[in-house]
Amino acid sequence: MGKQSVATQDFSQTCLRELIKEGKVELTDNGYQLTERGRAAVMPELRRYEHRPAMAMMIELHVLNQHQHSVW
Repeated sequence: MGKQSVATQDFSQTCLRELIKEGKVELTDNGYQLTERGRAAVMPELRRYEHRPAMAMMIELHVLNQHQHSVW
């Protein structure tokens, strides 16, 4: 595993730990899930792109390229 892959993995794990600590994400049998608090935090942002699917797609590509994680 390359240095960037390790750094990306560390970054992702750090983010997830912080989100769990803030009560926005929880680990379930099916993986990580948003809590009610997490959904409340993310919905205003998602509504901004509700009628702009091309922008949402570009954001997904950015996240995938920068962090090697799909948002789907």
